[in-house]
Amino acid sequence: MKKHFYYSLVLALVLLPASAGAQGFLKDLKNAAKKAVTETADEAVGKAAGDASSAARNASVPNAGTTYYVSREGSNRNDGLSPATAVKNIQKAIDIASEGDNILVAEGNYYGLMNRGNIIVDKPLTLMGGYSSDFSERDVLKHLTTIAPTPESNGSSQGRGTLQLKSINRPGSVMVIDGFIFNKGNAVGYSPKGEGWPEGVETPMFLREGSKGIGGEDLSNKEVYTLETYFIYFDGDRGIINDMNVTVRNCTFVNGSNTSICGLLRGSLTVDNCVFVNNRSTTMDVQGPDREKMTPINFTNNTVLFVWSYTKDLGSQGFGFRFRTGTSCNISNNIIGLTIFSGLDRTHIDGDKAREAKREDSVRDNIFFLNRQTDLTIPGGAMFTRVNVEDFDDVEALADVGGNRSLKDPSIFKGKIDEAYLNAFLNVSYSESTSYDANSAANTFRSAMGMNMTGTMTSSVTMYMNRYPWKKALDLFGAVSGCGAQLPR
Repeated sequence: MKKHFYYSLVLALVLLPASAGAQGFLKDLKNAAKKAVTETADEAVGKAAGDASSAARNASVPNAGTTYYVSREGSNRNDGLSPATAVKNIQKAIDIASEGDNILVAEGNYYGLMNRGNIIVDKPLTLMGGYSSDFSERDVLKHLTTIAPTPESNGSSQGRGTLQLKSINRPGSVMVIDGFIFNKGNAVGYSPKGEGWPEGVETPMFLREGSKGIGGEDLSNKEVYTLETYFIYFDGDRGIINDMNVTVRNCTFVNGSNTSICGLLRGSLTVDNCVFVNNRSTTMDVQGPDREKMTPINFTNNTVLFVWSYTKDLGSQGFGFRFRTGTSCNISNNIIGLTIFSGLDRTHIDGDKAREAKREDSVRDNIFFLNRQTDLTIPGGAMFTRVNVEDFDDVEALADVGGNRSLKDPSIFKGKIDEAYLNAFLNVSYSESTSYDANSAANTFRSAMGMNMTGTMTSSVTMYMNRYPWKKALDLFGAVSGCGAQLPR
């Protein structure tokens, strides 16, 4: 009976208007600790998937190459070959390392050389954050290793990636990015007029690139211009496409001004045990460039929450994961929820029918959680066909769809999601109004001069890409036992 109650509750939240859904959901969050509800099916599936992925997460050990050390207390005049002679910047370590080497990074915040706004990687390496200052311990949730640019570094970025993998054409080589917290929340502009600022949320609404806003950690910087950069960007400089096997694991991506991981890639990509919170457009937008061979993408054991539309009218994008042409994607054991549009988007269809037929996409054992429009979008209709998780088996483009489900017990997120942000998001709305007066003095004059008459339009949104408290995002590791991102080991 209790299971049926919670199942009905979530369905009601999806169907009710935003305000009613928000009130009902928050009420259950507050009362959930008093209710003894056991979701045995969820636990069994989650435990099995979690056990199967533990080997991949625990494999984060340096390879046989030379190891370099990076610490904010180091010096770029050092050789970087020991903790005592660590260099100061990740970029410096990348520049002196050779293909296949390891770079271990101690806690602290890092930029490029001379505090540039991005780090450029030009060879396959293993990059691992989460080390204590003396490198005696590694714990990515204790020894926080952030790549969080400031407004002052915005003008010095070279390219469109906070971490930019630049034309690494090394087929069969391995690139690992493990244990970093990517955060753009202090480097983008927010409304200087305080627009779209719900109670309890850190900032006003986000401003798109080209508009001057306020920003910085305490919003004291009055001239911040947002850069439309990705967190990890596969950059095909001079037409040379990245070709290697890339693994991203145990990372956090929060407050991203554009797609989190983007670009063209040969080889393969695995994104495992990561948390994505409050990012714009979509979490993943990686395309395969080859006609005959698909790029395998494994998106496993991740937690994806709060994905915003590209524009403040809430009408364009806002996808948890986007399937792209030239790839075969395995989407398994993730939590994907609270997106502005849909949890998954598979609306990109290859014009080459033979190439499209080579795609093999699998969606298994995922939890979908209060996505604003639907759980999956596919081609069809005026604004795509919307598919709820219960109907995934009707989608012929997906080769395997077993084990997916809607979240049945919202209490599992109690204390894990910032409540003020959640409340505002569930109630988010956009409005606009126009004003036109043919007899106004301005339009009377314009008409007499043979000019087009004009009107005005105003628009507002209750919130849009407001900054999420980045340390709170770390609470999502292990929030749901066995599904989504687990505590890194």
